[in-house]
Amino acid sequence: MPVFSVSFILSVFLIFVRVAALIGTAPYFSNGAFPMRVKAFLAIALSIALFPTIPAQSVHLPYNTHVLQVLVLILKELLVGAAMGLTGQIIFGGIEMAGALMSLNVGLSFVNVVDPVRKGQKPIIGQLFGLLAIFVFLGIGGDTYYIRALAKSFSIVPVGSANIAASVPVFIKMATYLFIVGVQMAAPFIIVLFLLDVCLAIFARVMPQANIFFIALPLKLGVGIILLLLILPYTPAAFRHFFHQLWNYLSAILHALG
Repeated sequence: MPVFSVSFILSVFLIFVRVAALIGTAPYFSNGAFPMRVKAFLAIALSIALFPTIPAQSVHLPYNTHVLQVLVLILKELLVGAAMGLTGQIIFGGIEMAGALMSLNVGLSFVNVVDPVRKGQKPIIGQLFGLLAIFVFLGIGGDTYYIRALAKSFSIVPVGSANIAASVPVFIKMATYLFIVGVQMAAPFIIVLFLLDVCLAIFARVMPQANIFFIALPLKLGVGIILLLLILPYTPAAFRHFFHQLWNYLSAILHALG
C-alpha cells in the first residue's frame, strides 16, 4: 500500500480510532487526572508503534470506499475499542459497588469524597477500594496486558470486520458479574450488620425506653470499621482473582467480535 495514499491514511486513522477508544475507556488509561493531550499523544504513539505489527490484510481498504461505509467502519472500530475498555471498567464498577454497599450498611453513605479518576463524588469506602484496585491492577501488569490485548485484537478482529451483535450476550454476562463482584465483597458487611440490626431490634423491643437510634449508629460504625480492618489484608488477593476473570472476559469479547 503506497504511503500517504487515501487507503493508507484511512487505514491508519481506523487503527487510531480503535486505540483512542480503548485509551478513553480502559481502566487507568481513562483516568481523569491525565490531561486530554496526554491521552491523545499516547493514542497516537500506540497507533504508530502497533502499525508494523498489524497484519497487512487487516488494514487494506479499497480506494473507492463510500463515505457511508467509512462512517460505519469508524463506528465499528470505536465500538471495538470501547468494548475492550469497558470490560475492565465492569470489574472496577463491581469493586466500587461493593464499597458503596459497605458504606450504606455502616452508615457512611453520606460521607463522600472527591474521586480524582472520574472527577465526581463517591462514598469513602468505595473510593478506598477503587484506589487499591488501581494499585493491584498496575502491580500485576494490567496496563501492559491491555496493550498486548490491543495488539492481538487486530489479528482476531481485523479492521472493519467486527461483529457487534455477537458480543451482546458476552456483555450481558459481564454485567451480571458486576453484581456478583459487588455482593461477594460486601457479603461480610451485609450479613454481620443484618444480624446486628436484628439484635438491636430485639433490644429495642425488650427495652423500649432506650434510645436505640443513639446506640445503633456508633455501634454499627464501630463494627463496620473492625470488619473493614479484618478484610483489608485479603482484598488484594480478591482483586487479583477478579482481574484474572477480566482477562478471560477480554478474550471472550474479542473472539465474539471476531
